[in-house]
Amino acid sequence: MSPHVKQALSELAARVLDVTPEQVSRTPFDELGLGLAAAVALTEEINSRFGTTLPTDAVSGAGDLDGLAARVSGRLERDAPPEAVAVIGMHCRAAGAGDPDELWQVISSGEDRTTEVTDPVALSLLKEHFPDAAAPRYGRMADSDRFDPAFFRIAPREAAAMDAAQRVLLESCYHALEDAAQDPSALRGRAVATIVGSTGLAPQAEYSAHALMGADTSIMAARLAYQLDLSGPAMTVDTACSSSLVAVDIARRLLLDGESDLALAAGVYVANHPGTFVTMEALGTVSPGRACRPFDADADGMLVGEGVGVLVLKRLSDAVRDNDRVLGVIRGSGTNQDGRTSGITSPSSAAQSALLRDVYRRGGVDMGRLRYVEAHGTGTSLGDPIEVHGLTEAFAEFTDRRQFCAVGSVKANIGHTMGAAGVLGAIKVLLCLRHGTLPPAANFRTENKHADFDDSPVYVSREPAAWDREGDAPRVAGVSSFGYSGTNAHVIIEEYVADRPAAAPVPGRRMVVPLSAKSEDQLREKAAALAAHLRAAGDLTLQDVAYTLQVGREAFAERLAVTATSTGELLGRLDAFAGGAAAVPGAYSGRAAERRPATGPAGRDVDEFAAAWVTGATVDWPRLHTGAAPRRVALPGHPFARDVFPHVWADGANQGPAGQGGAGTACAADAVPSVLADLDEAAAEHLRSDPAAGDLEAALRSDVMVRELTGVCRRMLFASLRRMDVFAAAGERHTEDGLAARLGVVDEHRALFHGLLGVLTEGGYLRAEGDELLTTDLVAEPGGLDWDERELADLKREVTAEYAEMDGYFHLLTLCLEEMPDVLTGRKKAHEVLFPGGSFDAVEAVYHSDGDTNGLVAGLVARYVRARRERDPGAAVSVLEIGAGTGGTTAKVLPALDGTDGGLSYVYTDISRGFTQYGRNQYGKDHPYVTFAPLDIESPPVDQGFAAGSQDVVLACNVLHATRSIDDTLAHARQLLRPGGVLILLETTRAQDFFTLTFGLMGGWWAYEDDCRLPGSPLLSVSLWRQALERGGFRAVRSLSPAPVREDQAYQAVVLAEKEGARGSGEPVAVLPAAPAPGVAAPVPGPLPEAPAGEESGARESGGPLQELVADAWRDVLGVTTVRPDDDFQEVGGDSILATQIISRLKSGFPFELDLGELFQARTLADMVEMLEAELIERIDELPEETVATLLA
Repeated sequence: MSPHVKQALSELAARVLDVTPEQVSRTPFDELGLGLAAAVALTEEINSRFGTTLPTDAVSGAGDLDGLAARVSGRLERDAPPEAVAVIGMHCRAAGAGDPDELWQVISSGEDRTTEVTDPVALSLLKEHFPDAAAPRYGRMADSDRFDPAFFRIAPREAAAMDAAQRVLLESCYHALEDAAQDPSALRGRAVATIVGSTGLAPQAEYSAHALMGADTSIMAARLAYQLDLSGPAMTVDTACSSSLVAVDIARRLLLDGESDLALAAGVYVANHPGTFVTMEALGTVSPGRACRPFDADADGMLVGEGVGVLVLKRLSDAVRDNDRVLGVIRGSGTNQDGRTSGITSPSSAAQSALLRDVYRRGGVDMGRLRYVEAHGTGTSLGDPIEVHGLTEAFAEFTDRRQFCAVGSVKANIGHTMGAAGVLGAIKVLLCLRHGTLPPAANFRTENKHADFDDSPVYVSREPAAWDREGDAPRVAGVSSFGYSGTNAHVIIEEYVADRPAAAPVPGRRMVVPLSAKSEDQLREKAAALAAHLRAAGDLTLQDVAYTLQVGREAFAERLAVTATSTGELLGRLDAFAGGAAAVPGAYSGRAAERRPATGPAGRDVDEFAAAWVTGATVDWPRLHTGAAPRRVALPGHPFARDVFPHVWADGANQGPAGQGGAGTACAADAVPSVLADLDEAAAEHLRSDPAAGDLEAALRSDVMVRELTGVCRRMLFASLRRMDVFAAAGERHTEDGLAARLGVVDEHRALFHGLLGVLTEGGYLRAEGDELLTTDLVAEPGGLDWDERELADLKREVTAEYAEMDGYFHLLTLCLEEMPDVLTGRKKAHEVLFPGGSFDAVEAVYHSDGDTNGLVAGLVARYVRARRERDPGAAVSVLEIGAGTGGTTAKVLPALDGTDGGLSYVYTDISRGFTQYGRNQYGKDHPYVTFAPLDIESPPVDQGFAAGSQDVVLACNVLHATRSIDDTLAHARQLLRPGGVLILLETTRAQDFFTLTFGLMGGWWAYEDDCRLPGSPLLSVSLWRQALERGGFRAVRSLSPAPVREDQAYQAVVLAEKEGARGSGEPVAVLPAAPAPGVAAPVPGPLPEAPAGEESGARESGGPLQELVADAWRDVLGVTTVRPDDDFQEVGGDSILATQIISRLKSGFPFELDLGELFQARTLADMVEMLEAELIERIDELPEETVATLLA
């Protein structure tokens, strides 16, 4: 309950009842004489003051001031308009327009860009069914048959099977993200929604899995999410004509509900089937006069149009925070249904009117502020008057003014774009706001007399007119889209007026302007396009241009980084490079190394940044921009290749949407799941023994526990630091150095302090602004201030009641955060906190809580030992554990080994003699085959008394990351292993706040000096471990997790690798278990590591006939014309379906069955050839001599 509301109510009631506010605050209303007349008067005062619609009984029945304040506060909260959503980027294509600027030229000039249909098949079909019909016209989108499959890593064969709508949508969405200056690669894995409005796609000519997906509307949004690797909601919406505006409404709701942080709301329609014009003619909605004339007296129907439109949406508060370019603000949106009308496709003015009233009421926007409505406006004699009537009825609730709001429809310019119509209407409104102009209505001469414009607030704009603000109020427009399905949608779009002016550019500051492409020719094309755009725009600052290209574009291999101190200097250097100059002063160019340096320069030197980025380094661009961040501005997008993919249709122009069925396609559809299932099974066969393959409930439980723990960590850390007299209120500004000095943080804990500030920033307590940290409003929220013992105890009981295994984590966290101020200031040592009185109890509870993963490791070690014994019963097997600590893993491994016969040795090591003595006391008596010795894995083991090549298995659990150099550490671990020996790592593979706040107290946590770690952490992801192991001479690297999650999402993983060795040398070869312990799932593999720069992965020549056989299969199945040995199967568009087809293609040339899973693991053509060659050699004794001679010639 707001005290301001209560105070205002006491004053209103005092005035009505003729008493003092003090009397109102302490006396029941009936004692003050509140009768009916007074209640009515007070209700009117309240409604007038607060803009509410309270009934009289809400006042008379309140009882007293507190009751009345509660009711008014509740109504205010309920009626408060929702947060606004910003449009931060857009792109479109339509008849006569390849982008929004070209669309504006069409709209502002009042052009009708529809053209005659020229396709002979379409004309013949129309003539056959409607012999007297005039030649059809439609809004043709240029180049709808062009696409760049290589850019999206789609095989040409698959691209040919995709409906053109899917292809143009992909490219337009990518351009929209570029317009929003959102680097698509930075969105991978993020909660970005893809909501696409589309009507049914035409059936394809061929019966294949790719044709099935290519003509399936459900795949449209999913393909976007797949290609861009987005994890937010993805759905295709089909409500006929209103589809894309419904998509905007859904996307807005997902943002406001917090399910997504960014959203692509799109619509697309391509009339790529010759039967389209026959169908529309039969429906009776196409203009016989072949012109779309919305609201005109001669309106007789619509024309079909092709188009695609995409909006990039973000919560307005987030957009302002991130300094995004805001094109407009969505203040409200909604949908409803006509219900029963005179016919299922007949519109309802009552439903339309009700929708508008509801949307504006909930959005808190007065319809009287509207000066433009982009109407559905199909140009039909029935629909247009109904829509005008619905508008008039809706306006009546807000104003009785007449003829003050213009109305129009983009359908007159480009045709009715079906599923894309609503979003293209919204883009038209955004363009009107950008240019401050109300455009003329195309094809309009005389008002439709049935529309009754004279008695309506709306009128048709005949001529271009300035659209000026009225005072300081932002301009507002509405967009309507009404599906013939009866689903209606409306969106309110308001002009964005920035609260603060853009930061003034710093004259003479030298900037880096980066450009990248996939080829050198394309890079020069981009340089020329940027120069032309800068000359045309004229008003873009160098800082804004540089910043946009730094943070808002995906980085490709061919790179150019131009340094300049002015736009003029930049233009000169761009012109020189675009003109073919080999060397340009102040410009750096080259090809990024495939194995890229992890980080760029530490300072702010412009030349160092440019040179580092060109070589492939990841650089921290914002560090070059001190003070207020520059703006993101509109710049040219990627120039897609224009490969031609002609429209191919199924036989029979009248074949309806059911053409996606049929025996052939049904068989293909049935095959897809089994192919994918077979692939998953084959890829995991050597990892799994239990058919259940992991416990999804456990995976979800683990994820929830981590989130719960993370929230607790952040709140407790804030309270701990606040005890040091900082972060008292929102709006405080600090620098990290200033804070450290103020708090007395000692040098040895500066890295820890940096990490703690990062935790608070991630938690929302701090916000980074340049070099400063700003405290947010969260510091003043309940629970953010005084974290007392009672609150902590209550939270601990609540969480541990659900997750008992977190009790040990809470205990350790509490110990560390209670002493954090003393640790930071050097008054207490970290080991005194983690090991109080020399006790290991606090950390042991955490170490020993990882039962699933430690059990997995134990199962792997035991299976290895048994497999070695089965292979060589007399072999002595040796296992060495690095960094055994308190024996969290050992306690699981040793019981699993106790059943093994003699000849087993187990070496328990740790850098600390205290830990090895602890281990001896715990495990020495019951396990006589275990020995104990100190080992510092950061130094060569041979210098510490360990024999090189003495171990079959080296085991390290959550220890190797705590070293200065991973490469050196792995080299030392490798030194211990005999050829073919196995390294088993159990590692935390995702950074977590808990570790920073606990083990981060130890200096060793921050000791790392290399750059192959997760940001702000010594930890490595599975992918980083794989790369490090392969660099270090290990092979057959694989990962396991006790839960069925992708390896990049696993919090912990077991990573296995073999030491490379000469298999023919007589040395024992490692027998890796074919599967882990029961209940263990194989994660979905992450991307394969890239080859080192300069390494020719295609240099291996496996033999002419075999390589040619495989190359022919690739060319045939993928639809590519050239194949090189180092071509990557997935990069050129390969997938599980195509892998199946390649197997079928190869079967005729191979005398034995091929394994799909193994084939799919082959990264390149050369890898595939090598794998097949190895299989041939292994089976050489089984095969006819002529087969061997032919394939291995």
